[in-house]
Amino acid sequence: MSLTAITQGLPDDLSMQLLPNEVIYYFSYIAFQGGCGSSSSRQNYWIALSNKRVIYKTKVMEGSKNYVEKDGILPLDKISFIEVTEGQASEGCASSKIFQLRISSSGGTVIIPIPTKEKGYEIRKLYSQITEMTQE
Repeated sequence: MSLTAITQGLPDDLSMQLLPNEVIYYFSYIAFQGGCGSSSSRQNYWIALSNKRVIYKTKVMEGSKNYVEKDGILPLDKISFIEVTEGQASEGCASSKIFQLRISSSGGTVIIPIPTKEKGYEIRKLYSQITEMTQE
């Protein structure tokens, strides 16, 4: 997969954060599912990879069933590894599979919910391609 710059269709809250000479190579909306009976999903949560950073806006569970919206930036040179995890979550009246992208950096690990394991593999592969390109 070759890297292609994305210049259109990016949300304003991402475009406002871009640095000079920063190029977005990957952008995707990522799902956030609510509990049983909840209609909340994909409420403008996303992840982007640029030549300099991983930029994201999502909701994550902290503690016991406490959801917090997070909007963050991880510099590429501070990331030590990215992994994809699969688990089970009990929400409301049922349990379901959940997938997460875990990004470890010098400040700890950021856990980003993702809709599928394949989405995680896609992000991880692109991250590897971008880091290879920026080291050349």
